[in-house]
Amino acid sequence: MSAPLTQPEAYCSDLARRGDEDRWLAASYAPSPLRTALYALCAFRLELRRIPAAVSEPALGEIRLQWWRDALEEIRAGKPPRAHPVVEALASSNIDATQALQGLDGAIDAAARPLYGEPFESATAVLDWLKALDGAFDAFAASHAGGDNALTEAAGRAGAAFALAREGKALAPKLIDELIDTVLAQHREAAPVLEAGSSGVSPAFLHCALTPLYLRLGAGRFPIRKRLRLFSAMAFARF
Repeated sequence: MSAPLTQPEAYCSDLARRGDEDRWLAASYAPSPLRTALYALCAFRLELRRIPAAVSEPALGEIRLQWWRDALEEIRAGKPPRAHPVVEALASSNIDATQALQGLDGAIDAAARPLYGEPFESATAVLDWLKALDGAFDAFAASHAGGDNALTEAAGRAGAAFALAREGKALAPKLIDELIDTVLAQHREAAPVLEAGSSGVSPAFLHCALTPLYLRLGAGRFPIRKRLRLFSAMAFARF
């Protein structure tokens, strides 16, 4: 029987469920404590992604992003975590023991782009940005779950393709045809590596199995299909 969630862990689980149901459902297949670490990483990503909409000017957003950089640096240095449920959950998940967190530092840098409203000029530009942001979180999650370098790299590429399938039309509507081709190429390249990973690591990137559904059905919720697809991917290692 799993231990009850702490307040920070419950906060992260609830934020992930409301803000990114795909990753929340995927993480539910992980054993504890990996599951709570994945919820914390998902919540951290959501905190970064919602900053641009919460501020009135870029400088204010940069200040908030710097707050998160400092919070990560303090975790890395072994200092007591800041009094924020996501920071506390990250610290208690021992994410600093996985690697030096450079990928998440880069994700914070990438999260600044929407503050300035710069349009994307190509599908490659969108993909590169999503690799640096969403892909970095998925690569980190795969590493934290025990994946090797090849699996971690594939998780990052698959995570960017997943984000592109789910959000590409909103990010760059004029590039939709090019985006579809880019998603397909990235997903097909990464899928065999993901399928070869162990079931214990799979929950870290299981949401990437939904990429083909998003390409076919768009950004709708399709809750039943989503759950069936995740179950099938977990049971049969088919991405």
